[in-house]
Amino acid sequence: MAAYADLGGLGTKQGPAVRFVWTLPNLLPLLLPWLVVLGLLALPSNRTARAWWIWVPLAALALLGTGLGVTADAANNEGLSYMVQTACAAAFGLAAVWLLGAGLARRGRALSIVLMALAFAAVSLLAFVVSPMWEQLWDLRRYEPAILLYMLLFWITGGVAYAGGLNLTGWMCRKQFSCLRVLLRLPFCLWVMWVVAGSLLGCVMTFGFNDNFEWMGVLVVPIVLALVSFGMILPYLILSFAASFYGERLRGLLRLPIADSSPAAPTSAPTVETVSSR
Repeated sequence: MAAYADLGGLGTKQGPAVRFVWTLPNLLPLLLPWLVVLGLLALPSNRTARAWWIWVPLAALALLGTGLGVTADAANNEGLSYMVQTACAAAFGLAAVWLLGAGLARRGRALSIVLMALAFAAVSLLAFVVSPMWEQLWDLRRYEPAILLYMLLFWITGGVAYAGGLNLTGWMCRKQFSCLRVLLRLPFCLWVMWVVAGSLLGCVMTFGFNDNFEWMGVLVVPIVLALVSFGMILPYLILSFAASFYGERLRGLLRLPIADSSPAAPTSAPTVETVSSR
């Protein structure tokens, strides 16, 4: 960090930079998103040992994010560190969506998309708020008062992109469902949703807040966001392909009919009556 003061023409505005390593005074806030996932596992629809497999993709993404975060800090790359912590926060939001999938599948399509987007945004935002990057954004609000509003809009937009992308993928796979079809169509659907969401966000920022919006970014940024979004959801897709419990959750999120695995009721064998003639 560096000291900054506007001295007019009396000297330089910014002093020499001093490196500062920020550490959390208490580790309890970092446990909050994990406790949220643990609380969702207590729901009636998740009270089975098979539901605990959700920890596998979540822990894998958390370990990968930790490694990339250490690399970004060593390289003093704040942009990469911000992206890594944002992606790690999204991993908790996706875990919440998968754990709530049973209830979301019973809702109407429009209501399901809204609830899925809100669940993702709420849990992801909580995970991001307890991350070290939040402290820097909180300090920036003095220079950019709307920074917190931008973050809220970003997470809601991300939730809409995921919910809409899954629904659009399910519509494209409605005639024939397969793992390969989902893997090939979901990145395209995520890109479409990020383009649509980015365009709507640009309209809100331009006409609602009279803010300058870089419309050229709508053509480039969604490609990167779609690839990162697909990379984050890929471990949960693999879990759904490997475990039948989460395979049903995936079909519910895709709005596809779930095959009834209950055994068929036994049918009585037809009886032949013989008529004896006298």
